[in-house]
Amino acid sequence: MKSKYILGLVLVVVFFFQELRIKNIEDLFNLNQVYNFTLPPPISGNLKIEQPKKYLILYEDKSEGSKEVKIGLEEVFQFSKIKYDTFKISTDKILDLKDYSMIILVVENYEGLLYENFLNIKEAIQKGKNLFITQRSYRSPFNSLAGIEKVGEFIETKSFQFKKDVFPGLKKLKPDNLILVSSGLNMTLKNDIDVIATTDKDIPLMWTNNFGNGKIFYNNSTLFQGKIFRGIMKQIISYIEDVSFYPILNSKVLQIDDFPSPIPVVENDIIEKEYGLDTSGFFNLIWWQDMMGIVERQKLKMTGFIIIEYNDLTIKDKIIGIEKRTFNDLSKRGRELKSIGGELGLHGYNHYSLGLEKEINYEDYGYVPWENIAAMKKGLEVSKDEIKKLYGDKFHIYSYVAPSNLLPNSGKKAIVETFTDIKAFCGIFYGEDEPGLLLQEVGRDPQFKDIYSLPRMSSGFFYNDIVIWQILNGIAAYGYLSHFIHPDDIMDKERGEGKSWEELKTEFEKIFDTINKDYSVLEPHIQSKMTYNYSVIEKMNVSYEKKDDIVYVNIGNYSGEFEAHFRAKKKKIIEVIGGEFKLISNTPEGSLYLITAKNPELKIVMEDL
Repeated sequence: MKSKYILGLVLVVVFFFQELRIKNIEDLFNLNQVYNFTLPPPISGNLKIEQPKKYLILYEDKSEGSKEVKIGLEEVFQFSKIKYDTFKISTDKILDLKDYSMIILVVENYEGLLYENFLNIKEAIQKGKNLFITQRSYRSPFNSLAGIEKVGEFIETKSFQFKKDVFPGLKKLKPDNLILVSSGLNMTLKNDIDVIATTDKDIPLMWTNNFGNGKIFYNNSTLFQGKIFRGIMKQIISYIEDVSFYPILNSKVLQIDDFPSPIPVVENDIIEKEYGLDTSGFFNLIWWQDMMGIVERQKLKMTGFIIIEYNDLTIKDKIIGIEKRTFNDLSKRGRELKSIGGELGLHGYNHYSLGLEKEINYEDYGYVPWENIAAMKKGLEVSKDEIKKLYGDKFHIYSYVAPSNLLPNSGKKAIVETFTDIKAFCGIFYGEDEPGLLLQEVGRDPQFKDIYSLPRMSSGFFYNDIVIWQILNGIAAYGYLSHFIHPDDIMDKERGEGKSWEELKTEFEKIFDTINKDYSVLEPHIQSKMTYNYSVIEKMNVSYEKKDDIVYVNIGNYSGEFEAHFRAKKKKIIEVIGGEFKLISNTPEGSLYLITAKNPELKIVMEDL
């Protein structure tokens, strides 16, 4: 009992000095949140690349599954500056394959494939090109070339396990069928295939087979049709090729929705039982202190997304400013976040998603629709004024996260016309589409081209294989981690599962401890830094080729230093002329590196492992 009183006294003293420190800062300083997004004038390298790495995609235009895989390939290829061409499998053109190092088949039905093109592809593989088959097919002329002796009935593939180190951290994961809904074929295979992945019952799902001087990859599933395998698909392509060079963002961003926000003073059974505190005391004295410790230990930077007030005001004439207590809560937390290198973005005037009545299923979320766009803009204008009062004239907001990730066009219009400095909408990458959901691809917003779409890849405090898979798939595709949480997850039945804060924070820290061990090179960034990183690589183009033991890389529209994944089969780097390198992973099949390009011309010098 005595120790409990001592702990309470210590917490009160800590809280007193914390309050005093923040109030003194408020008296003396306005905050500065100004980020320069202006790129330097681009330049281009002058290396002559005679035969740049390039891929050919052959697809079906009448298959939804084929379209999904094709979209995924095109998204990552365009982001990664990979050169490629596309043709329908039924093209009546005789294909000239000399410019391609790999042919990618996004096909289940091969009707319409010219026999001459089949022979051309077969001959190209024999002479050393690679074939990448993205999905199983009952009747494919390439099945026998891929090491398939007999094809049986369709089977469900509900589990997945890598047997090769395709990308750091993936081999030890066994994600369940929540993300692995797929079908394959019961097949009899040659004994000398090289298995890359199986089910938990050791049924081969992905493998390679040597054919002449080339290699054929076969995917006995439909897993590549979803976003959850997009980065993995890109890395398997890289794994099969002799060398690859892909620009990435190399960022890890931790986002906190509803932070800072007004702190509700209520009793919560879990918090009361664990700490004997109400919610205000818990978030001030326990939660925030623990979060700052995790951020320091795991080398993270936080971007918080501010909520001005919790109310249900969505009618223009009723929208008001914030109370004094709310003002103090927001000021203190925002200043502390900035003091440890964080950034503030906008979450909303209140927590009602910006949109009109028929654009969102408001009843499903317990929200009230906005009266009109003018009402949304009034709430945002009040937010803008309050942020200025809170933090000063030099405090700019550059990123926006929508409450419940719901943001139709009317809401986007209200934001960009009110917060004119906004550079990024941060929605979600994975999910099932629904009215108003901000389900994003990486790039530019489809309706508002001056705004970047930089979706979050994972969320929550829970540690499991699915969360780690989502994170690694995002890193494999785009080279970034963007994870979000809510301070009140502990009080939510679904987001907290009734677990204590001690349990949740342990699992949460384990997420980043795992990623930092498996993939150690990610740099901690605020959201604006990652947004800037994307702008650097957005418009550049890359050409590269391997000659003997040197890879020559020429970069057009080079706007400054960026980073890239570089993989070499059974080789290691000894020097990068025009840049720097770090080893990410080393396996018997090859090495994966992080290259920092400091010049528009690179020469990557290698030797045998």
